[in-house]
Amino acid sequence: MIESQKTLHQKLSILEYPQNEFFEILDQKVRVTKKSFTCQMVSGISDDIPKHLQKFYKKRHFLFKKFNEGILLDEESWYSVIPEVMSSYIANKLKISSPESDVVDGFCGSGGLAIQLAQLFKTVICIDIDPIKINNITKNLQVYQSIARVIQMNFLEYCHNNQDFILVMCPPWGGLNYLHKPYDLNNMKPSLQELLTKGLQMTDKIVLQLPKNIDLLQLVNIFNNVTDKLRLKLKPLEIEMMFINEQINQLIIYYGL
Repeated sequence: MIESQKTLHQKLSILEYPQNEFFEILDQKVRVTKKSFTCQMVSGISDDIPKHLQKFYKKRHFLFKKFNEGILLDEESWYSVIPEVMSSYIANKLKISSPESDVVDGFCGSGGLAIQLAQLFKTVICIDIDPIKINNITKNLQVYQSIARVIQMNFLEYCHNNQDFILVMCPPWGGLNYLHKPYDLNNMKPSLQELLTKGLQMTDKIVLQLPKNIDLLQLVNIFNNVTDKLRLKLKPLEIEMMFINEQINQLIIYYGL
């Protein structure tokens, strides 16, 4: 399905786009899909986390089924980690798409997604600049008996030897105060343009975790700008809306997969 450029450019909410079929924006083939999950809250409070994060503590077994077995989370991870059932779904989807690839998680955090990837892929490399998160993921991998290589460094300085790999990036969005509409992808630090420039120089298989309220036109523009600069052919984009309890929660972007 090809909608007029004018009509698509007027849309800001991802929910307004057609689903499950390809359309074009600025010569970029795009498909919007949807996946739903159910989260059951668990009662209780924790003296170890701030008051404003207690609502995430009630989701602790949704975030990690083995939470009570020694899972470590810092403050940022409580609201940024991808829940286990969602992470398992993403990992299985990538395994079907590219079963023999290595996987590099450039912003692994406390390991929600990386743990599930490590259970399916032979080689998984987990990178984070934050020593606290490196400590968290090291412990959390042990809890799940998952094996991955963990590296503390700035992803922008990383180089991968094998060209056949999937690059996963769950970059910081700026805390909990990102819900102004639409989310400006230029405000990310590092910027999405920087991340894609680095990533597409190494691989053409990229997965991004992004806020639910991005402007799809801005996302496509950034992909266009980076691929033009690197003289690369554009590949189709899938934007998968992740719903939790019938509410859109975040977006997973698949490029070249």
